[in-house]
Amino acid sequence: MRKLYPLFRSRIPVSVLRTAGLVNGVIFLSLTASFGMNSEGRESLGSHNKFKATENRKLDRLVPPQEIRGRVTDSKGAPLPGVSVRLKNTSIGTSTNIDGNYTITIPEPGILVFSYLGFVDQEISSGSRTAINVTLLEDQKALDEVVVVGYGTQSKKDVSSAIGSLSVANKKLADLPITSPEQLLQGRVGGVNITQDSGTPGGRATVRIRGASSINGGNDPLYVIDGVPMNTGNYAGAAAGSVAQNPLSNISPNDIESIDILKDASAAAIYGSRASNGVIVITTKRGKQDQTKITYNTYFGFQEVAKRIPLLGGPEWGELINEANVNVGNAPPIANPAALPTTDWQEEIFRRAPISNNELSLSGGTQKTQYFLSGSYLNQTGVVIGSGFSRGNFRFNFDQKINENLKAGINMSMNRSKTDRVSAGDRDGIVAVAIVKSPAVPARNADGSLNPNDPYISNIDNPLIIADQVRNDAFNNRALGNAFVELKILEGLNFRSSIGLDYLTLEEVFFVPPNKLTVLGRTSNGSGTNSMTQDIGWINENTLNYSKSLSENHRFNVLLGYSNQESKFNRTIASATNFALESIQTLGSASIKNSTSTGGSWGLTSYFSRLNYSFKDKFNLAASYRVDGSSRFAENNKYGSFPSVSAAYRLGQENFLKGLTWLEDLKLRASWGKTGNQEIGNFTSRGLFAGGFNYIGASGLSQTQLANPDLSWESTEQTNIGLDLSFLKGRINFTTDIYKKNTSGLLLAVSLPRSSGFTSSVQNVGNVENKGLELGLNTVNFDKGDFKWTTDFNIAFNRNKVTNLPGGDIPLGFNGYASVVKQGYPLGTFFGWNILGVNPATGNYIIQDVDGDGNNPLASTTLDNVVLGSAQPKFTGGFTNAVSYKGFDVSVFMHFVYGNMIFNQAEYSYGRLHTWFNSSTLARERWRKPGDITKLHRAAWGDPTRNGSVSNRVLQDGSFLRVKNVALGYNFQNALIQKAGIKNIRIYAAGQNILTWTDYRGYDPEVNANGNDTTLGFDMSSYPQARSFSLGLNATF
Repeated sequence: MRKLYPLFRSRIPVSVLRTAGLVNGVIFLSLTASFGMNSEGRESLGSHNKFKATENRKLDRLVPPQEIRGRVTDSKGAPLPGVSVRLKNTSIGTSTNIDGNYTITIPEPGILVFSYLGFVDQEISSGSRTAINVTLLEDQKALDEVVVVGYGTQSKKDVSSAIGSLSVANKKLADLPITSPEQLLQGRVGGVNITQDSGTPGGRATVRIRGASSINGGNDPLYVIDGVPMNTGNYAGAAAGSVAQNPLSNISPNDIESIDILKDASAAAIYGSRASNGVIVITTKRGKQDQTKITYNTYFGFQEVAKRIPLLGGPEWGELINEANVNVGNAPPIANPAALPTTDWQEEIFRRAPISNNELSLSGGTQKTQYFLSGSYLNQTGVVIGSGFSRGNFRFNFDQKINENLKAGINMSMNRSKTDRVSAGDRDGIVAVAIVKSPAVPARNADGSLNPNDPYISNIDNPLIIADQVRNDAFNNRALGNAFVELKILEGLNFRSSIGLDYLTLEEVFFVPPNKLTVLGRTSNGSGTNSMTQDIGWINENTLNYSKSLSENHRFNVLLGYSNQESKFNRTIASATNFALESIQTLGSASIKNSTSTGGSWGLTSYFSRLNYSFKDKFNLAASYRVDGSSRFAENNKYGSFPSVSAAYRLGQENFLKGLTWLEDLKLRASWGKTGNQEIGNFTSRGLFAGGFNYIGASGLSQTQLANPDLSWESTEQTNIGLDLSFLKGRINFTTDIYKKNTSGLLLAVSLPRSSGFTSSVQNVGNVENKGLELGLNTVNFDKGDFKWTTDFNIAFNRNKVTNLPGGDIPLGFNGYASVVKQGYPLGTFFGWNILGVNPATGNYIIQDVDGDGNNPLASTTLDNVVLGSAQPKFTGGFTNAVSYKGFDVSVFMHFVYGNMIFNQAEYSYGRLHTWFNSSTLARERWRKPGDITKLHRAAWGDPTRNGSVSNRVLQDGSFLRVKNVALGYNFQNALIQKAGIKNIRIYAAGQNILTWTDYRGYDPEVNANGNDTTLGFDMSSYPQARSFSLGLNATF
């Protein structure tokens, strides 16, 4: 009798078994029998079981396992330890030992894949061989990586400037539920400091490259999208409290291929008068030859406010109000504080809000035609009631090779967005009101309707009614793109011409119905404002590019170009009050109307050139020169020149260092350049006149601004020295830059004598200096087999200082004295009283006596004001750890800011302890009776001793360490989904703003309510940053 053995639910007679073996936990059998076919395509194995077969799947025999040995070396014959050796499309693998030797056993002949960091992967068919020795070649891909520079690209090894690059296609950035491109950069590129002005959906961010260089001229970088300069002006504000629109929110982050940041002047000078604040070049995705694919990306999740400000409840608030009145001799206004109810206004206005995004793209092409199309829709509900943001995007990028010498293409994006806005930080803002409004006022009436009455403060609305009744919407439409042709004239000589368009319309609608529910509804019988803004810009650029190699030692590239750009802007605002009906929001239904209209245009004509030269791939030189002529400046200074020069020495290519096998590359860089800033408005240099001045019954004009025929650019000179180092086959990459940036000729208003008839005139005076250090480190900590762990780290130090201010101090902020522009100090310097403590006898603050009046708060003036700190951080940075194992991967990104101060406006309002405003639980630590040792002053109705004045009591440390992003994903790439026509499926979970460690007492330390640099660091009860969690799916077909 033949013995039967079970095998995958079948039984094979032992007589047909020839050999058996165990390899990597898998049993391999070899059979001696060959099976014939009967008429039904079956062959019996005894009477116990049957095997189904077909003509093309005959089971002849199972091949015995194959053992292969060998050695892996580099091009110099040195052994390579840790090389991954795997059988392709299986989990069978091993790695080389310290001598470069390996042994692998495979079940049948196949393809072996040899891979090692810093070397080119090699695939070898095993055949019947038992010994395979391999030589791996070094991978020059990292050094040959291309970065985008102005009007072209450049090999990374040839770069002699300070350029930061970010590949958005990188997996570490693919899973982030972000809504705007600048969020990709935050904390990931040294020297680029990004602060969300607030957490408002669709709101702006403050982006600063190597510090702020201007007081009035603007500090935003120039954004170039696929070669088109983007207009980033702030047009919002038709309604009081309207938040600034973020122009970058019109771009879908998933459409972006890469972002390159031109940080130093030698890299940015090719953009001349617009490059003083650096340049951010965004390149969108394009189709690739023979790589047709359909990609679907989606994520959905929720957002929430991570923190609440601890406020007093009704009974404690009532006690505080009574105490403040008694302390100044008034009768207590609240009879029974203990009986007061408590309304948690923060819980009323904050909500868990959904967010979702869906995107579908198609890309591919042939040898002559490549295309990329995408469409997406984002819907973000705000964490504050009444707010939200939605956006629809469409993009079409197309390249066509017409013949061997002619190519044409188009890049075009169109989008429409809607922002449901709420005022957050003003007196009537939802967030500010929720903080200071009395907790003793019910949010709703007994019947469930919203309660409009406040017996304590009549001019502050119920925040729920603000969200329900007030309409404050913004509709944004934008088309941005260009069309181009490229002509190959001779070998190496190419001509390119392009025409670009940036067309924007912004419609804003604000309406408060004519009812008794809101202050504005009661006092004005309703109010409405409609605003329509249109901005259209076009640019024509023509470049001639010549590249040539002379032998193997000399390479050079020459660029010549001409550019002409124009922009036209117009805006109409109509407002009305005294509406007839709540249901009719058209301004025509109101009885009191008003309208204004503004407009303007500007133009820029430019000539530019650049030379790049390389000697033996060891010495690299670059020089550029640009001349800009701007309509914004007067005849005497219509044109400005902007030169730059840079050099790099690839020391690692020297023969005396090539023997260091651990050294991959070593490059020294140095650069100098000059850039400008023309962001002063269209008519600052002109004499202006205004109507409305009548004489003897006739209409007349009056001059309102003196002309300045000598007004010129703000000019920035920057010097940079850098070092790039790569070693251990590219496992460790280090870069550092040290720079000094001086901006002169600041555009400031200088006081004039009264005899001139004018108070001031804008002139080129003043200087600002930025100097700093940037460090970046990227490491592959472990890469063996299926496990890989990488780390990216960067840190940047910047010191900002106003070095010359001829007109004297410029006071800003509350009563003109919360912030100051002051010579010898950085922009964003806080200015006020320095409180030394609380007088135990009186409960009043003890103020640093500067003017010698004896520390009497009533007698103290602005002469007692001192510099209290700065909103400029001492250093910023971020670090990412990414781990992958087989199909799984996880990444954690942390962002940090250290050394900046924040003016907490909420504490300024409620911490004065002298009005009906609610207060935080810090009020429990106030002075109550003589002899108390406290940090907080006494409560006193009306603040007769001025304890609530601007001082260091409301300045707080804004340093923080934040877990910005966490993503966990899994990739399905098995044969099952590929048979279904799916190349890859990825599922992931992600979180944003997960944890924050900070001593700041406000909602969030990442804030810049005013969005500028002179009043940097003001938290005006800003819309809080949201913490979000999401689930997503990426599928490629």
